Amino acid sequence: MITRFLFALLSATLLLAGSVFAYPLTASATQSGTASPTRSSGTGAADGGESGTGVSIALTEVTPWLNGSGTLTVRGTVTNSTDAAISDPTLRLGMSTRNLDAEYRIEAWKSDPSMHRVIADLDDNGPDARNRADAGSSGDNDPVTAVDATFADQLGPGATGEFTMTVPADQLGLPRSSPNTSWGPRGLSVQLSDTSGALATGVAFTTWYPDPKFDQTRISFLAPVTLPGYTGDGLISAEELDRAIAADGPLTAVNGVLKTPGVAIALDPRIIASFEAAVAEPAPPGDDGDTAATEEPSAPATDAGTAPPEDDPGAQSPEEEKAAAERRQRLDTWYRDFLETAGSHTVIALPFGDPDQASLAGKELDDLGRFAQEEKRLVKDVLPKARTDIGWPIAGTATRADLAALSAAGNKTIILDDVQQPPLSGIRESAHSQTRTNSDGSSMVETLISDSALTAASADVIAADRPAAAMSELVATTAAIQSEAPNRSRHLLVPLPRTTASAQWEQVVSTVAGSPWVDAASLDSLLSSDIQPRGLLQKAQDPERIATSTLEGLSDIRARQSQFNSVFTDPDAANRRTDRALLGCTSVAWTLGGDSARCLDQAQQTSQAQLDSLYLEKGSSVLLVTGEKTTIPVTIVNDSGAEATLKLSMKPQTPQLRAQTTETVVVPPAETMRVDVPVEGLANADVPTRIEMISESGVVLPQSTSLLVRVRADWENIGTAVVGLALAAVFVIGLVKSVRRGRRKIPEQQLAAAVARAKNDNPERKGQ
Repeated sequence: MITRFLFALLSATLLLAGSVFAYPLTASATQSGTASPTRSSGTGAADGGESGTGVSIALTEVTPWLNGSGTLTVRGTVTNSTDAAISDPTLRLGMSTRNLDAEYRIEAWKSDPSMHRVIADLDDNGPDARNRADAGSSGDNDPVTAVDATFADQLGPGATGEFTMTVPADQLGLPRSSPNTSWGPRGLSVQLSDTSGALATGVAFTTWYPDPKFDQTRISFLAPVTLPGYTGDGLISAEELDRAIAADGPLTAVNGVLKTPGVAIALDPRIIASFEAAVAEPAPPGDDGDTAATEEPSAPATDAGTAPPEDDPGAQSPEEEKAAAERRQRLDTWYRDFLETAGSHTVIALPFGDPDQASLAGKELDDLGRFAQEEKRLVKDVLPKARTDIGWPIAGTATRADLAALSAAGNKTIILDDVQQPPLSGIRESAHSQTRTNSDGSSMVETLISDSALTAASADVIAADRPAAAMSELVATTAAIQSEAPNRSRHLLVPLPRTTASAQWEQVVSTVAGSPWVDAASLDSLLSSDIQPRGLLQKAQDPERIATSTLEGLSDIRARQSQFNSVFTDPDAANRRTDRALLGCTSVAWTLGGDSARCLDQAQQTSQAQLDSLYLEKGSSVLLVTGEKTTIPVTIVNDSGAEATLKLSMKPQTPQLRAQTTETVVVPPAETMRVDVPVEGLANADVPTRIEMISESGVVLPQSTSLLVRVRADWENIGTAVVGLALAAVFVIGLVKSVRRGRRKIPEQQLAAAVARAKNDNPERKGQ
């Protein structure tokens, strides 16, 4: 036991002593700039690095590949986020001591760039060192290794400095003999140190390419052309389209991608429909054309429903009309140029709004999914060669049932990824394959398999604020793939992110396509290539899907809105607008971004506003209805953008009033109309009534109004009796008053004389 203890103690002592003596040797080897391997402290990330000291490095430029006559350039910034200054900093550029000719080696270098040799150093290759070398040189101007930094002496607290490192290819010490074996990715490590040790490390890659000879890896890029977002009618406004075609707009970025030959595009019919509506000339005043077709609401009308008011608040000023005409011209020019450019590329027609097709396969939203598929025709109408038979579910979401449903909807080819349909060998296989849609294999569907690693790396470049390091890694990954089987021809598929385009899309496509070991091939050539066998369809773990509650909410909106749309003169157009709007909430971009629930809230608000857009003005109580048939005026308000066709029905709550349903009336959009409802009072009563709007198909609209009708039947007879009674009362009252005054009696003689005169004046007596 004592012997074992002493041996363990001696071993530990030697290990500690070895680490103490090893550091100076390592530092000496590093500073010498020879090819001796060294180990640096700290780790890095693909876009720079920070070692927990509050100091970070961000790389802004990295030469992705270089040949024997090129120059390696690495630029970046150093940020000191601490409260202390960095004095006498040391800045070094290291290169991996071996060829990173496999993807796992690239990943390992990112996490631990320790085995490297120094190829540039601020002390040895800075301005002072170069001046000393120039002073002792013979005057030749051959390029030299150079390191320049704005923080050569000190980097203050909270300050940011810049650096640039350039190394000619012939000074990298890379082998040129046997180029087929010596070419490939090399790791780059930018390390900042001071007297206390390493402060930060930035990691990147470059690929050495001394003109080897082998078959190129063919890559087909697929660029989605979409503008996701929710609108009430499903179309993108002219103002939004105008911003999208501006110099920094996403649609301008799409045009940049299409500069590379062979790039395929997946075109959303929503783009086509929106441009067609935006460039259409506005209807002239007084035109009774189809308002729903132009998506332009009519001008507000007066209560009489005949003419717009003289001071129309919706009318455009001459300046606004001129600006709108110029915008229309810009959109029309861009649209025509885009269609011409797209005609030279392979075009895949997406369903309307680029929806999450797997989520729409449910029972309630089947019709919505079919509608989205049918809208592919919009792309076919303007680009006759567009493919409408290719389906593209979200990567990792497809099941065999989904594949069968997509196939039944007319999709002959489905785009999947290599996670769901992996290769049979351990290396990359060509993307063209097929898979089963049922368990016994009796039904098959053609598939295009996207490369998940290259797709993710491309997305990282596009999402990065400073993409230089991520771009160098993407290029290095393609080189590593080529190194797997340099003499084997393969054709890969790389889709770009399914969201709005950005300027970095063009950078990704042009840089990868410009790599000498890559051939940017068309999607048509991939579809015409031989089918490669692959593994069975795999079930993805936790695939991205729209929440069930969101789908149920969209289904409820669609059912309720479909009933309401029956009131419009063109219900099919109204239903089309509803479906287009709801598809905006099912787009892949919203699903992947987790925004579908928020979109549902917007859709519910829009739907409720549409249900409230057709209503009856509240009227005051009707005080009199004769016993004869008459009418009650009711005002209909149509605040929607479509013409409504409906009837009014008054429902009395008691039998003292009888009402009839009106004839069908047509209410123009953004107008009001007065309609007379036939009624008949039957008996005296105060009758509460409910007035409803009914579509021609019998659907009762949600908005109604109440009215109190005071029924007074036979009012003329009652009035005559009242007047007679009043006069009789006056006579009686006068008679009573006369009696109470006690007038004198007539003398008997005068009374007898009066009676005699009366008898003599009797005509009957005169005739006797």
